[in-house]
Amino acid sequence: MLAHSALTALSAREAVLLSARAVSSKYPKPKPRHYRRRLFEAAVAPVMPRTITECKPPLQRHLDNVEYDQSYSDYEIALADLVRNYLRNEEFRVMAVCQFTSVPGRTLHFAKNQLRVKDIEFRNYGNKIMKKVFEGTPLSSLAPVFTGSNALLLGKTPESLVTISKECTKLNWVVPLVFVLDSRIISSSEVDKLAALPDLNCLYGETVQILSQQIGALPQSLDSIPHALVNSLSHLSAKEEKTGEQ
Repeated sequence: MLAHSALTALSAREAVLLSARAVSSKYPKPKPRHYRRRLFEAAVAPVMPRTITECKPPLQRHLDNVEYDQSYSDYEIALADLVRNYLRNEEFRVMAVCQFTSVPGRTLHFAKNQLRVKDIEFRNYGNKIMKKVFEGTPLSSLAPVFTGSNALLLGKTPESLVTISKECTKLNWVVPLVFVLDSRIISSSEVDKLAALPDLNCLYGETVQILSQQIGALPQSLDSIPHALVNSLSHLSAKEEKTGEQ
């Protein structure tokens, strides 16, 4: 009797829990499709040929992956042509290949606007596209640089080299790797030394000052030659007179 009463109490408790956890009636219960519909779909289902999976050795799979990575789709070729035409039409003379790390979108947007004010364009087309753009050109030797996450900083004047170098020191998410000026590759250390020099206008002024000093000293040097010659001749004549008297 005690066991029967215990089982009755347990079943009643489970019934209460099930009723408390029941799904609300406002959610319709999914109904299966009619059996005739299922039979019809099974009858008209297309019969596809069996796919045969080919087991390849690991080396062959690796070679296939490398070949796929080195090939270009029609979309990538078209994009490379657009980038090449853009660089040619805008007449960019300076390009800096930079390492591009993660940065919030808002910060990147503001930095692009600040660079654009100083005639510097920020572009990021992907390494594979840029390798295709420079393929068959003197800049094809930059292919090893396009590894990882990179970005381009473009300028139209040689002075953009110094501007890019100074602006990159203010940004901790862009590190210049190599510079290009009119198809000439310049290392970042050389550009840093160039950026440490005074302004180009100051260099123009110093050059003019040095040339003016040289031009001013030229008449004095020309006048000193005849005076030195006269003094030498007078000294020789005086020496000969002394020897004749003796």
